[in-house]
Amino acid sequence: MKRQPTSIDPSAPETLDALRRGFETYGADPAKWPAAMRDLYAAAGEMEELAAARADAEALDGFLDASTQPRMSADLHNRIMAQYAPPPARVSVLDEIAGVFSRFRLLPAGALAGVGALGLATGVLTASTQAALTPEYEAYAYLEDSSLAASLIDEEGAVLWDAD
Repeated sequence: MKRQPTSIDPSAPETLDALRRGFETYGADPAKWPAAMRDLYAAAGEMEELAAARADAEALDGFLDASTQPRMSADLHNRIMAQYAPPPARVSVLDEIAGVFSRFRLLPAGALAGVGALGLATGVLTASTQAALTPEYEAYAYLEDSSLAASLIDEEGAVLWDAD
């Protein structure tokens, strides 16, 4: 898609300021300028008002192109890398669930043992606190809540059932 030529007044003060900022920001090479500002660069041409800004940008570009990147020593590299732990391995959701259940693997056995011990203690304590009952009263205790219990008790509350 071709861009339509625009009418740019390169001698306008705001255009000159924009070009000076462009030289400071992007340098003297128009290939490094954003596409929107290349038209402005081309329209400016070799204006005398921008000669100093262009010369400074060319000098800085030359200096930066001539310089080399500093090399990091192996010792510095090793010290930096030693400060960072490797990232943890990715764990799937199924592995997370299996990990939770592996921690509680003995939990059902412990719960069963605890309930059994509680039942045993309850039985021992209950048996040791009750007085021995005669067979008549024991039968009455079993039938107390049922409908048969009403037929085995007379009007005065005496039990009509005989153990013999």
